[in-house]
Amino acid sequence: MADRSIADQLVAILPPCRSSSFQPSPSSASPTLDDEVTKLKSDNVVQSLERWNDDLENQLLAGPVQKPSFTATDENLENNCSPSILRVAANKLHASILAQIDPSFSVDCDCDDDAEADKATWAVSVHLRRVFGFEITRQRIASRWIVLEVARPNRSTIFTFFGIADEWEQLAIIDGRFSYDETEIEQHEIMLYATLLDIELVATSPDVPRFASICLFRATYGNDDVTTSARRQFVNSQHGLSYLMKALLRGGQPASRLFSILRNVHHLIASCPESIPKMEHELQTLTISIVDDEKKGEKHGLIEVLVATLAWACRSEPPFPGGPSDRRSDLVLEILRALYALDPNNPSKSSRPTHDTLNSIGAILCELLHFPNSDERVYAIKLAVVALLLDAPNEFNDHLVNNDCVKRLVEILSYQASVVVIERTNSSSEDAAAVVPILLALQRLVQSNESALKLVKEAIFPPEDEDEFEQKAEAEIAKGKTEGKVHATNMAPLDAPRGTLRWRLIQLMTWTETTVKRSACELLWALCDEDSTQFVLRTGFGNAIHFLGIKKCVNLPDNV
Repeated sequence: MADRSIADQLVAILPPCRSSSFQPSPSSASPTLDDEVTKLKSDNVVQSLERWNDDLENQLLAGPVQKPSFTATDENLENNCSPSILRVAANKLHASILAQIDPSFSVDCDCDDDAEADKATWAVSVHLRRVFGFEITRQRIASRWIVLEVARPNRSTIFTFFGIADEWEQLAIIDGRFSYDETEIEQHEIMLYATLLDIELVATSPDVPRFASICLFRATYGNDDVTTSARRQFVNSQHGLSYLMKALLRGGQPASRLFSILRNVHHLIASCPESIPKMEHELQTLTISIVDDEKKGEKHGLIEVLVATLAWACRSEPPFPGGPSDRRSDLVLEILRALYALDPNNPSKSSRPTHDTLNSIGAILCELLHFPNSDERVYAIKLAVVALLLDAPNEFNDHLVNNDCVKRLVEILSYQASVVVIERTNSSSEDAAAVVPILLALQRLVQSNESALKLVKEAIFPPEDEDEFEQKAEAEIAKGKTEGKVHATNMAPLDAPRGTLRWRLIQLMTWTETTVKRSACELLWALCDEDSTQFVLRTGFGNAIHFLGIKKCVNLPDNV
């Protein structure tokens, strides 16, 4: 047995399915039985299932696993654990979980023969159909729920529960006992995850809603037919989004759970836009009953809830971002990405945020920009802030200037330019992803705000170096050489010492990636007040000629 996987051992002891299922009489539709449950007494089974539980926990944390290969059944193991014991455990677990939802529910799982066991199983299935809106077969009860009860109070119990749900198609097809369509995620699975977002088991249980959220994400994330269908089923279900929004609003949650929930919200915003108004409606319905007296009757949509969660994450104790195990930085990053996907400026995607909400967003973004760059988690957040600024309302510009954030943005530009120009370890597409967003964000900022223009210009062209530059510029112009509208023809920049930020930006002007060089040119053009002569003096005619042709300042051959 030592050579066999724990998965093989579990499959070996699962009870075979009959060709025909039990059909109870109408009088047995709602059995009322004693709720005392038979305890499992097979230590061999418990040990095997606990080992399998550990395997599943590792697999779940590591991501998708390879489908295991099955071997022949082990008669000794099957003799040590009869199908009736397994059936009792499965039914017992269903009863205990359903009791969390409906305390009036009770079913006796202590059955001596197959007919009575089937009756108990059928009663659980009927109640599941009423509570969850789906029907579950006996083999699904046995395979998906048994280990959670057998291994209790193992601390990793919930990993097993969700691991079985995720691994079902990889475990149960053997000897014709079970049939499962691997090309379909059934709606009742999706709704089970959604329902578990909204319940709490005993206080000592692991974080059930968090792992339900993880399973929901894994079931709906992707572009293939299976995940697309699962996502559509979830969005169009009667209560799926309601459970998700309730989970988002629940107070006193750990950051790790909120992060997992936000990941589902972000995914739906980005991949399923039709879900946005539905989430808005659910949140407005839920929040109208919890606001304070001063704002009684005011509805809060998705943006308002995301911003409130963002404010809590970066302002709560201990000071942000916290220690290595603190997940608030992940939560903040996920919210920023969700806001970017939501696009507050696009009313077709979501309701227009209020003036107060926009001010709150601006204030929080400024706070985030002021955190030190030494923490990698914080720096990733700053890059997400930059992405948001690409399409931010003009009101944000005043926030950035008044809160000394322009300097922070220039620091990001300096570092990103160094990564691309000096380290040069990435591909051209990675270069563009690294530097283009901050180039565009600063260009947009300086073009719409005079104060920002002055601050960025002084950061890139330091005032202490300007006297020397002006002297060289006067001498160059005095030569009287012109080209088109340009009154200077110096081939190299007059003042750009190697390693300075202005030197790095000039290097980007001739980068192989089109978006990189165009973005660098546009920023420098704005800093030169869109003056072609100033542009050439600072960057050099050789670097500037192609961009000057685009701006119709010089005549270029037709084939250039």
